[in-house]
Amino acid sequence: MAFFQILTIVTFILVTSSSSACENSTISTNFSQTKINSSPSTSTQSFKNYIKTSCNSTTYPSICYSSLSPYAAKIEADPTKLCSVSLSLAYKAAKSASSSISKILKKNNMTGIAEQVVQDCFGNVKDSIGELKDSLDSLAHMDGADRKFQISNIKTWVSASITNDQTCSDGFDEMNVDSTLTEKIRKLVLDVARKSSNALYFINNNLY
Repeated sequence: MAFFQILTIVTFILVTSSSSACENSTISTNFSQTKINSSPSTSTQSFKNYIKTSCNSTTYPSICYSSLSPYAAKIEADPTKLCSVSLSLAYKAAKSASSSISKILKKNNMTGIAEQVVQDCFGNVKDSIGELKDSLDSLAHMDGADRKFQISNIKTWVSASITNDQTCSDGFDEMNVDSTLTEKIRKLVLDVARKSSNALYFINNNLY
């Protein structure tokens, strides 16, 4: 009888221990899953911090961070990707500006000086698009032999793009164009110039 009671107690202990081990295992698994699930978020925040720190030294830090932070997972903490995405956003802004100015030319009944100023600006922005595209293409195909030459070309093209944007803006200063129209177009072109300026900063400081 005593033997049977002892056997029963031992069996109970073994079953209880086994149950506890399973529970501990479940807790450990859940912790691991929680840790894994939080990892991408932690990485993304780390990448955003990298972007914020990088943007703080640009001419337009607020625009820089707000435009680049959605691409944190793509940029990671890679200086070349930072340059590439910055250039891509400037290129996208230039294409958007060109499209908007084209629509303005078609919809507004402009004549004389005003139309000429807007047409000239449209040409400036089209040139800017070409220069930013050349920069992106060159950045995507840099190789060891011509790397320095390609980087020099990229800097020249982006600088020329900013000059074109400025030329567009200056044209409205020199001529008497409707203020509402002037403000609308300037806002579009200024967005391109600022994003291009930030991209140029990254290129100057991250590409060697």
